Amino acid sequence: MAQVPARVSQEIVRAARRQRAIRLYNARKERWRFRLRRLRRAFLALSGVWIAALVAGLVLGGLSFMATLLSLLLGIAVFLVLAIYPATPRLHAEDLDSASLPELAGSAELWLEGKRRALPAAALDAIDMIGVRLEQIAPQLAALEESGPAAREVRKLLSEHLPALVDSYTRIPPSLRAQPGPAGATPSEQLIDGLGVISDQIETLSHDLSRNDLDALATRGRFLETKYVDRD
Repeated sequence: MAQVPARVSQEIVRAARRQRAIRLYNARKERWRFRLRRLRRAFLALSGVWIAALVAGLVLGGLSFMATLLSLLLGIAVFLVLAIYPATPRLHAEDLDSASLPELAGSAELWLEGKRRALPAAALDAIDMIGVRLEQIAPQLAALEESGPAAREVRKLLSEHLPALVDSYTRIPPSLRAQPGPAGATPSEQLIDGLGVISDQIETLSHDLSRNDLDALATRGRFLETKYVDRD
């Protein structure tokens, strides 16, 4: 049974891991930005509650002990709620269906990264390669027509086949994942092969989408060669 590491060179795998490290760093940085915005909003709300209580005390000539205590507790409660909610957004498989075509590749990659810990270590190279392929195809998807056949094929692959493959594996009890199935392969081996097929299919789709541009570039090159080189 073919394995992804046997089909790709170690140089490509190492490059994929370096790119993944950069993407994860950017994703963590974005999550921290979201948390800092949430904390800033919580501090502003806390300050607003206590300032309102202070102004009310000045206007009314002072607040009772119970009113002061309630304003203090209200400010703390508001701060805690806003510091926790809304939770840091996480992608779910259902979100891939609603993602726009320019966002689909990035959303699929983030969703797959979120599943990394639930997948076997032997599948990490395949996940890294899918990340590289998705990064390669992302600019091409932004130029596609949403209703075109190529767009439908890409969307079916990334929002249906990929989540179905991963979710079907994670639903299998861990004790059964290393046991051969009816086909002779273990669920882990079937997962790795499936991820490899998806990676290859993404690359094939990327080449198909580039074919028109490559043909146009070749035609332009022949035209320039005929017009200038042959004339000289």
